Amino acid sequence: MIIIYNIIASVKQKITIIICEVMLLGREGFEHLLGFHAAPMLLGLKTASLLSFQKRRFEDFEGLLASYMPCFNCKGISVFRLSEGEEYVLLLFYRKGALIKDLAKPAAKKILRKLGYLDEDTLMGKLEYLKMRMQLRKSFPHEVGLFLGYPPEDVAGFIRHKGQDFVYSGYWKVYANERETQALFDLYADCTHDFCLRLEAGESLPDLVKAV
Repeated sequence: MIIIYNIIASVKQKITIIICEVMLLGREGFEHLLGFHAAPMLLGLKTASLLSFQKRRFEDFEGLLASYMPCFNCKGISVFRLSEGEEYVLLLFYRKGALIKDLAKPAAKKILRKLGYLDEDTLMGKLEYLKMRMQLRKSFPHEVGLFLGYPPEDVAGFIRHKGQDFVYSGYWKVYANERETQALFDLYADCTHDFCLRLEAGESLPDLVKAV
């Protein structure tokens, strides 16, 4: 009898898992995904965030995304499709001014130049080149960290050490300024926690996003 109950429980568990997998996400689900993965960017503390969305999990993903574009544009956030297939879309949410400034740093320009990026290219030109490199490599090029606001010294360290021998790991692998970066990671974690709590309490994402 215990075996029968265990089988029934197992079947019920599988049914529950299947139901959860096919449940469609609405605005609330979309906002919570953004809040959990991109709160520092939404609050103007980070240059950019990269998010992957499984399009079939939403009844109308394109319509849902479009409905938030007025808010993003008003608050200074741009969206770039870095990769897209039938199932998933990879979106870069970024603060244009901050990203232009980050990529203009001498150390960042040095890394990008070695990888074929042109100094005179516009930001969109650099994003398109990054997209092309992703398609050719079928993986994330190491310089993607520069587009996410990672310090050039950490991106250079990651490339030089092939992702090994880092001194600390959190939102990215750290090779320099360990103490300062740990404090920054703590700030990111705290703001993400607070942002998600406020979403859970009923505040809307457009109200929480800050214009910078």
